[in-house]
Amino acid sequence: MVKRIDKNMLDEYMAKVRADCLEYRLDPNVIPVFTKIAPEELTRIQEEYADTLAIIRSFMDKFLGKSKGIPLLVAVTDHKANFIEYIGDASLQETVVNKIGLEKGVQFSGIKVGVNSILAALELQRPVQTIGTDHYFHFLHQTACYSVPLYLQDKIIGTISIMTFLDYAHPMIMASLETVVDSIERELNLLERNRYLNEMNQMILEKSNTGYVVIEKCGKIVKINPKAQSLLEEVKLDHYIQETVPFTAIHEKFKKGESIRDWKVGLSNSKGPIICLVDYFPFLEGSLIQLRDITEYKKTESYIQNAEKLSVVGELAAGVAHEIKNPLTILKGFIQLIQANRFNETYLAIMLKEIERIDQITNEFLVLSRPTVQEKSLYNIQKLFVEIEVLLSSFAIVKNIEIVHHYQDTPAIYCDGNQLKQVFINIVKNSVEAVDYNGKINIVIEPYNKKNILIRIMDNGNGFPEHILSKVGQPFLTTKENGNGLGIIICKRIVENIHKGELNIYNEENGGAVVDIILPQHTEIHIDE
Repeated sequence: MVKRIDKNMLDEYMAKVRADCLEYRLDPNVIPVFTKIAPEELTRIQEEYADTLAIIRSFMDKFLGKSKGIPLLVAVTDHKANFIEYIGDASLQETVVNKIGLEKGVQFSGIKVGVNSILAALELQRPVQTIGTDHYFHFLHQTACYSVPLYLQDKIIGTISIMTFLDYAHPMIMASLETVVDSIERELNLLERNRYLNEMNQMILEKSNTGYVVIEKCGKIVKINPKAQSLLEEVKLDHYIQETVPFTAIHEKFKKGESIRDWKVGLSNSKGPIICLVDYFPFLEGSLIQLRDITEYKKTESYIQNAEKLSVVGELAAGVAHEIKNPLTILKGFIQLIQANRFNETYLAIMLKEIERIDQITNEFLVLSRPTVQEKSLYNIQKLFVEIEVLLSSFAIVKNIEIVHHYQDTPAIYCDGNQLKQVFINIVKNSVEAVDYNGKINIVIEPYNKKNILIRIMDNGNGFPEHILSKVGQPFLTTKENGNGLGIIICKRIVENIHKGELNIYNEENGGAVVDIILPQHTEIHIDE
């Protein structure tokens, strides 16, 4: 924004400069010898001002083009009043500039230059005009000079001046120059902000732990940051992303308009196998590919999941031992009867039934120790609950808790049965721990809508405290004295990430806790799984 100058302030300034000229006995009829900076310094300044001069030339060429017929010469200085550029009328340059030696590199500062608009604009930080006899030296009395300080981010970086013959002097020249300089400043500030943002973006891209690849519509790679390069060691600029095997099918899907978000791909480089999540985003005339290395996260997640599974196994031991103890007691009794020669044929059937019960319990118990590998197939959810019914009862029996089933007919779904069993066991175990002795847990299985089924596990405990409920699912957030809060995270991962479902936790109005598991009725495997 142009700062207006007070006329009294300008008059006082001009009077002081004129008095200084008289004090130093400068002859107004003699053209002074101007000081020049070294050519190397001029070159350095021009390089420093290269972007600024390019914008000034662009605006001034348009301004001069609309001012044809008026002899105008534009002069540009830096903040020390060094002339670094001339643009405009050749007649002025030949008749005034060259004759008095006002060439590029001249320092238009100091007392020897007398009264002039350039130095006044810099020192007063305001637009200044010196017309005809306003100048101290007579060789400038036939000229009119208009100077406006040039600001960049509120700091003066130089001046832009217009010189013309006295006969063409007009107040509109100053008004027009101020308008043009104002436009130049806005463009320079925008350029500076963009340069800052570009530098920040470049720094972020260079230092980011996320890989970024910029491609054209045809798939040609035009930019790849260091992280992406470390993941895709063989990929170079000007290569085509679809030629990289993991991206061939993904890129084809993206071209067909499919959304590519959190697409899991396996890569391999000199460090070994890598797991990445891939995102495609529209970007200018192409796309931006984002690569997030989740290899270590997957290793940690697997470790936590196995640790949590072992924790569940440990807590199951007490209940399982209780369940096995009953048939063992019966077997022991019959064996003692047989030893006492009190054998009866009916004993064998009873003993065989109790042995089968022990076998059933131990088989289900061992399921939890198997490695976590996705083995998806069609499963009936009711059947999964029947298969773990003995284990769930082993939890409940310790506190004499009743587990009530409400099963409706639902279609078989495509899922990993073992992992869903782990989810159901974890949730029921949590409910058992939250419910008092002689409590009750309801398990509901029913259609949710045409595409999903609902598994709801409810208890009649006290529910979750509000401060816990609002943050449930965060690691190490738990209501248990010795808990770590990781179990529910694993459940959410199995339900939401692996099975593309939902896991919602809330409290009933009567205070009990409710866990809703909504699972899609997929009937076939998807590529991103």
